[in-house]
Amino acid sequence: MIIPVGVKQLKQIIAAPEQYHYWQHEQVRLAINYEAFKECRLALPEIIPVFRFWLIDFAPPGADWRLIESFPFAGIVLSEDFFNANYQKFTFPFLLSSFAEREMMVIVRSTQPAPPAEVMRALNIAGWQHQRRASAPSP
Repeated sequence: MIIPVGVKQLKQIIAAPEQYHYWQHEQVRLAINYEAFKECRLALPEIIPVFRFWLIDFAPPGADWRLIESFPFAGIVLSEDFFNANYQKFTFPFLLSSFAEREMMVIVRSTQPAPPAEVMRALNIAGWQHQRRASAPSP
């Protein structure tokens, strides 16, 4: 189960993790966007032992890659825009393989149908979330 969490709620979780014990199970992931991650990154290590995180809306313009690389995300959700802008680039498969080496799942949210399974396997994409309309802003 992946639960989207905004900045305000993330701060509440950090302040009182015991009140969110039902989200501390192995099957639950908290999905945060880059802005929430960036704003709360110094406090997040305190709750890493009990919560698992996904990064949604990966790599907005101006993102500091070093921050992302050093955090133990369980998975990443790529937006359709990011996928389309980078799919043809030489470095893209290497980026995705680095996520696979860290055992991070990668999902793409897109209005387009999923590519063939062999393409997804070659790129280390774990899933494709087909949406009816373009991505809405994250919480």
